[in-house]
Amino acid sequence: MPSGTKHDNALLKAHRLHAGIYRRVATKLGVDPSYVSRVAAGEREEPEIRRAILDELRKIQRHLRA
Repeated sequence: MPSGTKHDNALLKAHRLHAGIYRRVATKLGVDPSYVSRVAAGEREEPEIRRAILDELRKIQRHLRA
């Protein structure tokens, strides 16, 4: 597949939207981004952080569909 295809561009757009997700959630909830990362990886259980991560992912998903 040649570079610059629609697929490549969509992949890069998705990556840019995901960049910073842990920081955004951490800032919103007043916790460290590394803790958010541990919750996302399943190393820690924290329902509020898990919900916030899923909310961010849903926002990204909606944005990509638009």
